[in-house]
Amino acid sequence: MSRNCARTISGIILLAALALPALAQAQQPLEGPAAPLPAQFLNAKKVFIANGAGDNDPTFAKYTNGPNGPYNQFYANVKELGRYELAASPSEADVILELRVDYLRYYERYGYFKLRLEIRDPKTNVLLWTFAEAVTEAIGEKGQRKYVADALAKLTDDLKSVGTKP
Repeated sequence: MSRNCARTISGIILLAALALPALAQAQQPLEGPAAPLPAQFLNAKKVFIANGAGDNDPTFAKYTNGPNGPYNQFYANVKELGRYELAASPSEADVILELRVDYLRYYERYGYFKLRLEIRDPKTNVLLWTFAEAVTEAIGEKGQRKYVADALAKLTDDLKSVGTKP
């Protein structure tokens, strides 16, 4: 190996060694102070669960025990958390948890379902917070039912993890 070639290789190695820390630092996520969660959401003890899902798609309803299936399952999940008292009407609640089902189209006839949980102020109907979970597509009814249940469980976990005071 000639001296020029060795110098070139040494130079490349030196540049790479100097650049690696900068590249590693550039890939770090930006960290800053966390924005506060709405106090009303954090302090909520009583919730009203609203069924915003409705009978919006018969294809989805067959995987969820009918049009009220997602609502029924989410209601049971929140009740099981034991963190909230379930209110019989919005006027009795600190916040409203509204469950919705969206269909997102990404190409002509193709798309996917997404479950969205909106947390609202019962007095003003102002949106305080939103969680969303995509429903993974499966082949077969059994697999699709499992993925719908998984997405509902993830929404419940989102509510549990963020709605808890540190």
